Amino acid sequence: MTDEVEDLNEPIGTAELRRLQNKYRKQNIANDRAREQIEEDINNGRYSDEQATEISASFEQSCREILDRIQGEIEAHCRAHNLQTSSSHWTDA
Repeated sequence: MTDEVEDLNEPIGTAELRRLQNKYRKQNIANDRAREQIEEDINNGRYSDEQATEISASFEQSCREILDRIQGEIEAHCRAHNLQTSSSHWTDA
């Protein structure tokens, strides 16, 4: 059993929305940790300037694609259940 149980007083789909929001938040934290490791490797001279630029750009694009996909899931879920879709409600500020 999960802690994401529908509360009968909440709109339908709220528990799933919280699960998706949590998924987004966890991915954002994972991205930040990986970014710190990449920056450390770059700062320690593990890569040439050209490699560092390419690695950083590729990493940021990958992060954005993953977060955009999760954001799309959140927005689709909100539309399907007529829930609030404002990004301020599901991302870390």
